[in-house]
Amino acid sequence: MNSYSSLEASLHDVFWATDGPPIELPLLRDFLQNHPGRSLEVGCGSGRLLMPLFEEGFAIEGLELSQDMLDLCRTNHPSSAVVLHHGSMDVWKGSQDYASIIIPAFTLQLAENPLVTLQHLKGLLADGGALYFSAFTPLAEIVGELPENEWYPDHFSPLDEDRVATVHTRHCIDREAQVLLREHHYQIIDKSGRTLEEHHSRQKIRWCTRREWKNHLEQAGFVIEKQIPDFKPTRKSLAQAQILSTIARKS
Repeated sequence: MNSYSSLEASLHDVFWATDGPPIELPLLRDFLQNHPGRSLEVGCGSGRLLMPLFEEGFAIEGLELSQDMLDLCRTNHPSSAVVLHHGSMDVWKGSQDYASIIIPAFTLQLAENPLVTLQHLKGLLADGGALYFSAFTPLAEIVGELPENEWYPDHFSPLDEDRVATVHTRHCIDREAQVLLREHHYQIIDKSGRTLEEHHSRQKIRWCTRREWKNHLEQAGFVIEKQIPDFKPTRKSLAQAQILSTIARKS
């Protein structure tokens, strides 16, 4: 669960591309400019965010649990000198401290225990090191806009003249435990409607309130420097934010 593999890995960037340029990238760029030094992206995947930052000159490395995603990154960027690490954000240890760590694209919410993960990641940072992560609240599922246990079309993307890629999703939700379980059914279909490839995956997502994230960070040994609502630095109100980007420093 929670590790991208097989067709899910190969179609990941295809579906992201339909949403346009990475909306989180400007925040990551600003964060790294304001916190210079060696950095680590946790959950770098196939390099969708990592590679633009590396190619802009940032001293950034990648950590990824899925070997299939790392293989895609190397395949897509065969001449790149970027350093990639295979491992879990809960236990992986590097040989040197980092000046900063970024955890974009809601990756921290895939951790079994976000507090324990934050405590571990603190140990990878140099004294005074900085942390960036984004987290979201699944409002559509919480309020029932997306009904439980019903498949719905999530993404659709043409691959060429003869094939399309699709993913259908269904979920169940535990509001008390603040856990969202998602199932994804990936398919590549030809123009006659015949399934050429398919893959089924499951994903467990944990969400927290703003106060709960603050408590986790304090318990893990971080001090919040800044929070940004919905990837919009100029917006001041955090109260109605569905997405919260947090910048914190190791205390």
